Amino acid sequence: MSLFRRRTGWTLADAVARHTAAPDTFRVPSGEATAAVRVGDRVKLLVEPQTGLAERLWVRVTTVGEESLEGTLASDPVELRGLHAGDPVQFERRHIVAISRPTGP
Repeated sequence: MSLFRRRTGWTLADAVARHTAAPDTFRVPSGEATAAVRVGDRVKLLVEPQTGLAERLWVRVTTVGEESLEGTLASDPVELRGLHAGDPVQFERRHIVAISRPTGP
C-alpha cells in the first residue's frame, strides 16, 4: 500500500434520479421523510469518485435549510482517499439514500 495516496475528487449521486430510473432496485426515503430530516439525524449519501467505486457514507446532520443541508462524515470511507470522519459535507435532500434517527429521550 502506498503512503502517498492522491486525494480523490468526488460528487454526490442524485438518489431521486437513480430511484426514478430503477425504482425496484434503488430505493430512497419518501419525500415526507427527507423533509423531516433534522439536526442530529444521520443520513446516508452515495459518494461517487472520479475514478473507482461509489461508496455509501453516513453523515451526521449539523445544519438544516429548506433544500440545502450540512453535516459531517460519521466514519472514514473505505475506498475514497482524502475523506475522513468529521469532514464537512454539503448536500441536498435529493442526495439522501437512507435516514437514521437517534433513539432515546
